[in-house]
Amino acid sequence: MPEGIKILAVLNYIGTVMLLLFSIAYLFNDVKHLNDIIPVIIMVALAVLSFFIGRGLWKGQNWARIVSIICAFLGVLFSIGLLFTQGGLSWIVSLVINGLIGSYLLFSQVVKTAFE
Repeated sequence: MPEGIKILAVLNYIGTVMLLLFSIAYLFNDVKHLNDIIPVIIMVALAVLSFFIGRGLWKGQNWARIVSIICAFLGVLFSIGLLFTQGGLSWIVSLVINGLIGSYLLFSQVVKTAFE
């Protein structure tokens, strides 16, 4: 498995932990009504998705590569939208990172070979 894929898998695992920690922090700080639990449910669902994508990438499963490409593409679109509405360097950085990840997973021949 290429090193870049291993790095992306580990980053997904780190993202899983971060989302779970944010979910717990949100639960203890901001939940006052039942409707306030919806962001927690979304964060936990994203954490579960991130975990399985990381595991899939680590094991060389092509579905994880495809889902990662879709997530990167959505990240590019989201970053572009927020760049034009809010501006800021962080959205440019997000745009570049998502673009690089998506391009790497989509166009790299080494990656394509590893997921065959």
